[in-house]
Amino acid sequence: MSQILVDTSVWVEMFRKGRSRPVEVLGNLLKDGLVCVHGLVRAEVLSGADSRARYSELEDLFSAVPVLPDPPDLWDRVGRARFLLARRGFQAAVADVIVAVAADHHNKTLFTLDKGFQRLREVVPVRLLEF
Repeated sequence: MSQILVDTSVWVEMFRKGRSRPVEVLGNLLKDGLVCVHGLVRAEVLSGADSRARYSELEDLFSAVPVLPDPPDLWDRVGRARFLLARRGFQAAVADVIVAVAADHHNKTLFTLDKGFQRLREVVPVRLLEF
């Protein structure tokens, strides 16, 4: 059962850099069937393909990865989280807040290389994968 929501930053690391500690961790999680994605992450990764052939390869890869549905109150939670963060002086990207809210709602641990999620945790109680 998937337990780890993988953020765009980790997928990009895998596709661009190849060998690194995060890529090794992702490979093990994929082998163990522990990975899921949010539709936004899937769209971000697919849209970054540099050719139709690469797009098809990525589409095949993602066809084996479960996609989390949006929480029913997604937009209310995103708006509230961004409002609270802005009052603290942090302008969080909407995409990052969506991913954090989805991970929290579905009780998934988030695997990301984006340090901004540390600040997001101030208002969205998402667990981050430590590796």
